[in-house]
Amino acid sequence: MFAKEEINYYQKNRPKSREIWQKALKVLPGGISHNIRTFGLPLIGAFPIFINSANGPYLKDIDDNKYIDCWNGHFAMILGHNPPEVQKLLKEFLTHGWHFGTNTEYQVNLAEAIIKGNPGIEKIRFCVSGTEATMYASRLARAYTNRKLVAKAQMGWHGANDTLYYDVGGIFDGEGPPGLPNAKEAGILTFEINNEHTFDMINKNSDNLAAIILEPVLGGGGGFPVEKEFLKRLREETKRYGILLIYDEVITGYRFTDALFQNELNVIPDLTTMGKIIGGGMPIGAVGGRMEIIEQSSPEVENQVLIGGGTFSGYPLSMVAGLKTLEILNDSQQQYQRINQEGNKLLNNLNQLFREEKLPIIAKGHKSIIMLHALSKWIENPSMLEIIKFKDKKREALLQLSLFNRNVSGLHGLGSISMAHTHNHIVKIQEIVEEIAHPVSQSKFG
Repeated sequence: MFAKEEINYYQKNRPKSREIWQKALKVLPGGISHNIRTFGLPLIGAFPIFINSANGPYLKDIDDNKYIDCWNGHFAMILGHNPPEVQKLLKEFLTHGWHFGTNTEYQVNLAEAIIKGNPGIEKIRFCVSGTEATMYASRLARAYTNRKLVAKAQMGWHGANDTLYYDVGGIFDGEGPPGLPNAKEAGILTFEINNEHTFDMINKNSDNLAAIILEPVLGGGGGFPVEKEFLKRLREETKRYGILLIYDEVITGYRFTDALFQNELNVIPDLTTMGKIIGGGMPIGAVGGRMEIIEQSSPEVENQVLIGGGTFSGYPLSMVAGLKTLEILNDSQQQYQRINQEGNKLLNNLNQLFREEKLPIIAKGHKSIIMLHALSKWIENPSMLEIIKFKDKKREALLQLSLFNRNVSGLHGLGSISMAHTHNHIVKIQEIVEEIAHPVSQSKFG
């Protein structure tokens, strides 16, 4: 009854989104240009929302429904939407043009700012997306080590490039989706984070292992943090065997403090991929790290490792917005402390409720990253693999729809907290999740 009433209420209040969705299905495969933007809602007979404006902590859809936004543009909008300082600068810049296809001083300025704040970044190369950045990092590692294999964390999301799109969706069989070779043919090994057997894999393949890549917090994988001791051991073992350690900090970079997360961990990799926040909400990707590795991409080097050639690499608006955002974040230590504390508190409070009431929902994340997993049954202290195995996609879709009905927008359950969110916003979000947790957990689908 709850599910039916929620779906009916959702559809009744979004007639324009329903209309656009029907048009979208005719011209876009599945109606979307990014798979997760259906929010899983077609699984339960609904359709996604269509947004036409955003400001601060809010989104507004084409039916004039207003939402407290926890998705924050795929985690990119840490300042909230449409921050006035960045908006003003972009308006001024637009009078000069917005795409030149040449070198600009702005990419030099952003590169200097990133290098200055991060000891692990000695040189950097910009591209347009995190997908490109991780592909290039793998290519650099293979060229530098003259080895074939790359190992990635199970559930680690590094974009949809042909190199690393393996063991992403919860089926850990080494098979890629149609159109990709299997993992063995692609030279990819996978491992479970925080698992001692990972180091047996490294030892066994050390002669031909070029790199290990992972996110310090598995973002697209569901907000699973990697233990610091595991990262330290990875650093020790990769150094021992001459294997490059690559951090994907597309999500964690500048998320918890005004620098890369690796500095706080005090475990510095050889290469780092970046994106999202460093572009200030504009399209961006970057790969940086040790000078002798990144220098392989210089056109002055014989047998250059190919990076870029992308029409929008070093895109001026991304460089300008990114630098302004980093300047603001440099003066935002109190805000960082606040949202990190708010996030930890929300994570703990929700999990306490789920445990005490034995609800098949669990919150995962770190500081200002909070994701919700709806399971097919309650499990006490489930492991990452158990959470993936017992994930209930329809229940998860109902959770998202119920949040929309109460004017909260999120993905992967919630997503993240921005600096535009106040304490009252966080309290409201917690109250709403607590309100819907029981009926969502009790709902059954055929």
